[in-house]
Amino acid sequence: MDNFKAQIGKNVDFSKMFRVKRLGKDLDDIFWSYGKIHGLENVAFVDSEKLKTTNGNPVKLQRLVNDVEGSNTTYSSPEKVSADLTANLQSYQNGVN
Repeated sequence: MDNFKAQIGKNVDFSKMFRVKRLGKDLDDIFWSYGKIHGLENVAFVDSEKLKTTNGNPVKLQRLVNDVEGSNTTYSSPEKVSADLTANLQSYQNGVN
């Protein structure tokens, strides 16, 4: 850690100081890049035009995902969750068909 602190002011290639082992699915570069985006499921709420501007750049995509405001929906019972989910899936299915 002392070496790390000493190198902070310098232009350092951290890949030479730290090694991340990529195993299994992480060996695929695309899976590796997009698998590291926190909250990727929220990409569904990102404006399509803004999404196109990322050109697949995971860093830009992460910034867009970070800006998504979460839902303020609260549920009083599991039955309400199930009813809303069913209604939303039906709405999606009608839109696709």
